[in-house]
Amino acid sequence: MRTLLHNAFVCTGLPNGFIKDGAILIQGSKIAWVGSCSALPPEAVTANRMDLGGRVVIPGLVNTHAHGGLSTHRGCCDDGDLFQWAAALASHTSSLTIEDNRRGCTLATLEMVRNGITTACDCTRYGAGVFASVASEIGMRSLSGALANSPELRLNGRPNWPLALQETKEAMNVHAGNGLCRFYLGGHSPYSCTPQLLIQIKREAEALDLPFVIHLAENRRENEMILEQHGKSSLAWLHSLGVLDRRAILAHCVWLDDDDMGMLATSGAGVAHNPASNAKLASGVAPVPALRRHGIPVGLGTDSTLSNNCLDLFQEMKFSVLLQRAVSLEGSIMGAADAFSMATIEGARVLGWDDDIGSLEAGKEADLVVLALDHPLGLTPERVLSDIVYRAGPQHVRSVMIAGRTVFDDGQFTLVDEAAARRAIHKHYQSLAVNKEVYDA
Repeated sequence: MRTLLHNAFVCTGLPNGFIKDGAILIQGSKIAWVGSCSALPPEAVTANRMDLGGRVVIPGLVNTHAHGGLSTHRGCCDDGDLFQWAAALASHTSSLTIEDNRRGCTLATLEMVRNGITTACDCTRYGAGVFASVASEIGMRSLSGALANSPELRLNGRPNWPLALQETKEAMNVHAGNGLCRFYLGGHSPYSCTPQLLIQIKREAEALDLPFVIHLAENRRENEMILEQHGKSSLAWLHSLGVLDRRAILAHCVWLDDDDMGMLATSGAGVAHNPASNAKLASGVAPVPALRRHGIPVGLGTDSTLSNNCLDLFQEMKFSVLLQRAVSLEGSIMGAADAFSMATIEGARVLGWDDDIGSLEAGKEADLVVLALDHPLGLTPERVLSDIVYRAGPQHVRSVMIAGRTVFDDGQFTLVDEAAARRAIHKHYQSLAVNKEVYDA
């Protein structure tokens, strides 16, 4: 079955890839052709036509770092730096169950798809396959798994290795053949994992041909701790363990020096940049322009609703530019094109998925977002790009397609009952609150 989206302003995500009178021909889950309506291929004649009325079409946004399972506890701690905040959260999050994780992932995936996010790299500690299951039901693409930790190094730590490995293998079997789901193995951070554990995780990831994910250099104190313990920066220490290569995805990377960036560039690893979360937790501003000058791929991430409060990559695009300009006092250090690339094709590259997603071109998966944008002077490539990064938000998302299937349209999900899902989650936690009040009384 072919579908032709036409009468659209298409932003392909490629350099200078703007088509004012654009059309996209979709066959099955993939894009068969992209171009001008005046140059439609012969096979478009028999396609099911969808007139988009001049709306803007962009590649699906790629969230390179999230913690969907924590979404039920949004706003329970909004102050403190990374370590103060994490300590305050412990009483709220240390007893979360797998079903709590599932409820959180449900809320997160609903929010992300509404916000134009079609792919997310999600992190948890328990329930490595939960996000994939929930996301797949909604029709969303995911790279998911669990971050292991050494219990003796983590506050309120519980062993989750080799459980994380077992859960990941089980999830891979359950979702075998499902093109929406990919998996990774990871460690939580250099300060919560022993070197032996990190080496073992990486070895198992290689055996299963999976990416390796870890939080890295998020906070200045982290670097100080690792330097004191191992005589190296966090990045240099991981590099010395042999766990960094092109399959590694490093979340944050705020505190890196030039030597670190040189090693990172040589390794081929990618970075998940989380500007709003890093600002909220007083972690600092990652050296994104320098990372990209080194040729290091950088994608954008939302992190969790505990450290960000919303899962909005439009916000992250804008913040990624504004924060760099604010700290550098250079008005051209980053621009809209940089941010849009990080939210799409560069983010896909970080996840090792850029052969299939991240841009609108023939042969790639049909993951796209339709935006209702306008401008008093008319739409041009410059104005559209400016609006996407500096003005647009979830309120402009009209439709979301993933793997050629429309999963969100005109405010409604097509594969799940959003209202029923939210009612069930709210009812569950309201019941717990009432029972707790009775017990406490």
